[in-house]
Amino acid sequence: MDPTIQINERVDVVASFARQGDVGRLCIPRKMRWRGQEIELTELALRHPTVQGKRMIHVFHVSDGPNGYRLEFDAERLTWTLVAMIAERL
Repeated sequence: MDPTIQINERVDVVASFARQGDVGRLCIPRKMRWRGQEIELTELALRHPTVQGKRMIHVFHVSDGPNGYRLEFDAERLTWTLVAMIAERL
């Protein structure tokens, strides 16, 4: 059974931005508010840019410990979308 839950909802995100360093660590999502719940993101697994039409999208694979999340940041619209969640296995 696939533990991935498709969500595709806009979310509020608190991110930190570094002055210098590895390009994969210059912007890191730290907290996310989804459906009234504040989720602290403790691990960045992967970040990669992609293009949707003419828009640059930055994809972040992050975790709060038990759950994994795919967040997308639309650099043109300046919006965050929670694309999917990989729920902890019971």
